[in-house]
Amino acid sequence: METLLTSRPSVGSARAIARSIREGRATAEAVVSKSLERAAASEAVLQAWHAFEPELALEQARRLDRQPAKGLLHGVPIAIKDLSDTSDLPTAYGSPVYRDHRPAMDAACVAALRAAGAVVLGKTATVEFGASRPCATTNPHNPLHTPGGSSAGSAAVVADGQVSLSTGTQTGGSIIRPAAFCGVVGFKPTFGSIAVAGTKSYAWSLDTVGGFANSVADVSLLFEAMSGHERSRFDESDCRPPRIGIFLGPFADVAAPSTVDALMRVAAACSRAGATVREIDAPAIFRHTLEWQRAISRYEMGRSLLPETRAFSPEELGEVLLAEIRAGQAVPETSYIAAKAGASRLATELQSLFADTDLLLALSTPGEAPFGLASTGDATFCLGWSLLGLPTLNLPAGTGPQNLPLGVQLVGPRYGDECLLRFAAWVERVVSDA
Repeated sequence: METLLTSRPSVGSARAIARSIREGRATAEAVVSKSLERAAASEAVLQAWHAFEPELALEQARRLDRQPAKGLLHGVPIAIKDLSDTSDLPTAYGSPVYRDHRPAMDAACVAALRAAGAVVLGKTATVEFGASRPCATTNPHNPLHTPGGSSAGSAAVVADGQVSLSTGTQTGGSIIRPAAFCGVVGFKPTFGSIAVAGTKSYAWSLDTVGGFANSVADVSLLFEAMSGHERSRFDESDCRPPRIGIFLGPFADVAAPSTVDALMRVAAACSRAGATVREIDAPAIFRHTLEWQRAISRYEMGRSLLPETRAFSPEELGEVLLAEIRAGQAVPETSYIAAKAGASRLATELQSLFADTDLLLALSTPGEAPFGLASTGDATFCLGWSLLGLPTLNLPAGTGPQNLPLGVQLVGPRYGDECLLRFAAWVERVVSDA
């Protein structure tokens, strides 16, 4: 089956686009037009967009072309996950009950991106509320397979080359998993490093805004724009070889051999390039991370989505979503507090690992994207890091037996986002040269 990815050239990197516009070699209107053309050509199969208004995007671009180039992303088209509010586009949070919802203002992350000069191309499809019913988006490498979720559309449009940047959110595995399945870079920053105001939440102590790109350099630019803080420019060639800990953890038995092999190939390439590589034993209590993350996310979902149960009828919400909300409401507070306490103990224990380790090399997913769209795949290897609030990044690492992408997950210390991105760029270069 022919993939969408081989059909047309991609729009290029965000850094190159911004530089071309800044130097007068391209216009925002021309760049946005190219993105719109590619998106329109793929949408019948990909089903990645919730809201897509070409003339609105072109008008944004023309307005920017009448202004001096300023901001990190001046004229760069970007896709916004449909969990974040946009003042000029409908925001449904992936749910039919919000199909006509028009927010009064942008979410904080969207406002920051517009302030940096980005052109919002449209809203990408998401799993309902980032938690429930899968959307119709397909995998650009093979439309018979899931792109992952909940940030399905955001990962797919970057993988398909429609945009160089898109936003995502992660509560469990909603950035890292689709990034791995679609073969792109996905970055989940440290919890709390990007403002979540105006982005639909279902687990307030876990929800994290991040995003997707086709390179570490581009996702670093996205992070800088969304955080609103100027960060040091870096060249990965100037970065010293990192100290890497191979962290397979207590759930490695659910991973396909090809996935573990991919991780070991990355580790070997890094070792040959001068990195110090050693295996890390997971703390004994790490085995509880799945149950703790699920207890916390379900407890908070049952309370975050309580307003929907009062505003909409059971028929409108649907049996599956309503059952999930009620299950969350039934989680005892004692279980929630115990999970929080366990996560706090583990976070303290893990932090000591980073005294002599720059990053952990871990699995992103058990394997390639599963067949079908009824499930977004297994998030086992993401839940623990989301629970702990650590910054993580998926790096593409070849393909598996079905010729679908595989990824490896790089994990950094809390608030060590910039260092993680710097070392990730080094690993990316090493892997590409191998």
